[in-house]
Amino acid sequence: MPATTYRGVVRGGVVLLEKETSLTDGTAVLVTPVAGPLADGADVIAALEKAPKVPAEWVDELEHLIAEGNRPPAPPVLFADESNT
Repeated sequence: MPATTYRGVVRGGVVLLEKETSLTDGTAVLVTPVAGPLADGADVIAALEKAPKVPAEWVDELEHLIAEGNRPPAPPVLFADESNT
């Protein structure tokens, strides 16, 4: 039997797969958790609030450096013996 992976979540003690499969009732499967329970919105917001704050000056400096490094792209080489100048 080929090793195929299916993704799903547990709800009420039952594994619910994300997509339809060709697995028939009674098929033996091996379930391996890939991560802890999914975080809800409040968990995400709490994590963001605990993250270190970046001073506005740093953001301004980064944007300035990015703008300073922007250059127009070189024209394409249409013929092998033609060089970009």
